[in-house]
Amino acid sequence: MNRLTEKSKEGHYAVPSDDMEQAIQRLGLYEDAFEDLMNNREQIPKDLESLRSQGKEKTVRYKETMAQKLINNHIVQFFEKHGLK
Repeated sequence: MNRLTEKSKEGHYAVPSDDMEQAIQRLGLYEDAFEDLMNNREQIPKDLESLRSQGKEKTVRYKETMAQKLINNHIVQFFEKHGLK
């Protein structure tokens, strides 16, 4: 990854002025990805409940959806560990 920010000894971040537009675009992409992750985190339990109500707990789709729920939760915990919410 080509890092666009510089971290000071005090823990503050700065972007060199010539990289500002690129840094803003990358931040926007990260925010879009996180927003999508959080939306999926809300939708997946609804999907699982729907599958349960249809008696499809043993289907591949149910198992894949459950695995995605666990992965998403792990990713959110990782971001939270680094102070991102």
